[in-house]
Amino acid sequence: MGVFSRLSRLVIGESAAAPEELAAEVAHAYLDCAQRATQLLRHAEMAPQQQSAEALKRLAAGEEEQRGRLRQALEAAGARVPPVAPESRAHGGSNHWARLVQDLEAHRVAVQRFRELAMRFAESFPKTAELFEVLCREEVVHCEDLRALIARADPQALD
Repeated sequence: MGVFSRLSRLVIGESAAAPEELAAEVAHAYLDCAQRATQLLRHAEMAPQQQSAEALKRLAAGEEEQRGRLRQALEAAGARVPPVAPESRAHGGSNHWARLVQDLEAHRVAVQRFRELAMRFAESFPKTAELFEVLCREEVVHCEDLRALIARADPQALD
C-alpha cells in the first residue's frame, strides 16, 4: 500500500477492518460468483452457436472455481458459508449480444469490487487481500473473453 493510500486513510479516519467485516465481504463475493456462474450457464443454454455456448460454460467453470476459493477462505476464517438461493428472476437480454453485454457488465463490476476489497484489506488481512487481487486479475481475463464473444456476436440478430 502506498504512502498516499495510508495518508488518505488517516485523514478520512478509516480504521483497520474487523474480521466480521471481512467475513461479510467474502460471503458477499461468494454469492456474487454463484450468481455470475448461474447467469453464464443460463446464457450458454440460449447461445445460438456452439462456440459461444462452450466459451460461456468455461467462464462459468472459472466462476465456480473462484467461488470454491472464496468458500475455502470463509471456512478457514470459521465463518458461515451462505446458502446460494436459486434465482427466480430471469436475467437475459433480447438476444445473444445483449446477454453477453450483460455478462460483461457483471464482470466489470466484479473487477472493480475485487480491486476495492484488495485495497481495503491490504493492511489488515494481507492474505485475503491477495486472494481478492488474484480474483480481480482473473475477472479482467473473463472480461477480455466476453469482449471477444461480443465482437463476434450480431447485435441485430434475434434469437
